[in-house]
Order: sequence, then structure tokens, then C-alpha cells
Amino acid sequence: MGMNLFKAVSFILAISALIKVFFGIFYHEQLYVWARKHYSQEMRTGAVNLLLVYAIGLLIMVWTGFFVNYVPKGWIVIAFVTLASLKSLNILFNWRKTSEKFVSFIDKAGNKLWLVDLVVGSLGIFFLYLGMWVY
Repeated sequence: MGMNLFKAVSFILAISALIKVFFGIFYHEQLYVWARKHYSQEMRTGAVNLLLVYAIGLLIMVWTGFFVNYVPKGWIVIAFVTLASLKSLNILFNWRKTSEKFVSFIDKAGNKLWLVDLVVGSLGIFFLYLGMWVY
């Protein structure tokens, strides 16, 4: 079976998650200081805008896959990316309130930030599984 958009998006999500987990484990403090710095700005930073482009790009890919070359169980990636994109739209259109919530979460979460890394790592493994054996 060749590469299709669902397999490509699964691998992109897996690689992205594993990169985030790498930094979350080995550069934990620096990662969240960096994230806090970007989310505490009055306006969206270039890095945040790049993450929005990434999210919108994935959304376009999965819905293109839906219409062009849908595969069985493609709905899993469509649902995940679409739901995640709602968060991105919230960042795009409601920056101040959303960024305040992110900063508050980072400030209050403490050791719970490790749980974020664990969840992201689990999702990365799940998407790697989808890309390798489902799609």
C-alpha cells in the first residue's frame, strides 16, 4: 500500500508528538518557559503563527483526503485533527483569552506538565501505529 494523505498525516502527527516529548523530557523547564514566553505576549508571535499554519495545513490535508482518497478508518485522523483545529481557531480569533488560559495552566500545572508529555507521547505512538499498520 502506498502513501496516502491519512498515512502522511499520521506520520506528521507522530513525528511532531515525539519531537515535543523529546523536548518535554530533556528540556522540560526550557520548553515550558519558552511556551509561557510566547503565550504571554500581547500579540501572537511568529512561532505561534507557525503552529497555526501547521494546524490549518493538517486540517486541509485530512479533509482533502476525505474527498480525494478516503481510506477505511480515516475518520480517526479527521476527527482528531478537526477537534485540535478548533483549539487553533480559538487561538486565532480569541488570542487574549486563550493565551491567558495557557499561561495560567503552565503556571499552575507544576508536575502535571509531565502528564501532558505522557499524553502527547501516547498520542504519538498511536499515530505511528495508524501510519504503519492501519493506513
